[in-house]
Amino acid sequence: MGTTPADADDHYRARRWAAARRKMRSTIAWTIVGLAVFVPLCAYAASSRGTAWTVGGGIVGAVLVLGFAVLFAWRAAGRKATSEIIREWAVGHGWAYWGRDMPAEPTPEPYEARFDLQQLADSSFPEATPLLCRGDRRYVTDVVAGLVDGVPVRLANHCYEDDSYGSKGERHTTYTYDLVALLECPLRVTPMRVVRRSAVGRLFRGAGDAMSGWGGMRVEELENDLFRERYAVQVADDADAVVVFAVFDPAVQEQMAEKRVIPDIDLIEARDGWLMLAWSGELDGDETPRLDTMISAVRWAIATLGTGGRAAR
Repeated sequence: MGTTPADADDHYRARRWAAARRKMRSTIAWTIVGLAVFVPLCAYAASSRGTAWTVGGGIVGAVLVLGFAVLFAWRAAGRKATSEIIREWAVGHGWAYWGRDMPAEPTPEPYEARFDLQQLADSSFPEATPLLCRGDRRYVTDVVAGLVDGVPVRLANHCYEDDSYGSKGERHTTYTYDLVALLECPLRVTPMRVVRRSAVGRLFRGAGDAMSGWGGMRVEELENDLFRERYAVQVADDADAVVVFAVFDPAVQEQMAEKRVIPDIDLIEARDGWLMLAWSGELDGDETPRLDTMISAVRWAIATLGTGGRAAR
């Protein structure tokens, strides 16, 4: 029997509170150390500035410091709870796990059967497609590795950072998170991108499609109107249109347009034998059903886009 979203949410919150209580112990300890330094400074300020000013400033400063400490502890607890729950999901499904800041633990039996998957999870995450190369900095966390229809697959939280600078040179960093799946798979059309159009993208579809042609890619105009409204299929300028239409045949277009398959996937990229699927937003501990949904999407992509799938017949 599967885990319901309510059960997953309750489990995540219980884990997060437990981790937060552990974090708060160290937070309280450091707060006491800080007060031990802060009180003598307040006494010195009171002798030179006056008691009322010192007491007021001291209270405000202490509240701010404690508030930030609690906030950071809560966020760190959420990160730790998420990693623990994703690891449990991986072990329960016979997948391997690699995460950040997790204690080393023995691999569950049978070790021999899981060795290759653990090696895959531990190995460097390649910058194999355009999304995985974006940003000034990029990294993955909570990587799980397993087999989908016999094909080795990695799922991970992926983040890329973009820096911008203000008029005075101050740096601002934006963070973009995706749940991604990456696998090596022979494909009939490569390079290729299948992009879910945003509301703005649908509004300015013609202009966006024209711009996407920059860099040797073009948007293939397929038959289904609803499909074209919701998705853009980008292929190389010299791609064989007959093959593209064979892969995205009318049945596939209808299924995708009506959200009967891959309803949550925002981007599919194929390049040099690699296939990547992305779902916007970081995976939290109360969202493990997203992993199962992503596996279903990977299974569909292998069967539909791969050379051994239905499109090859």
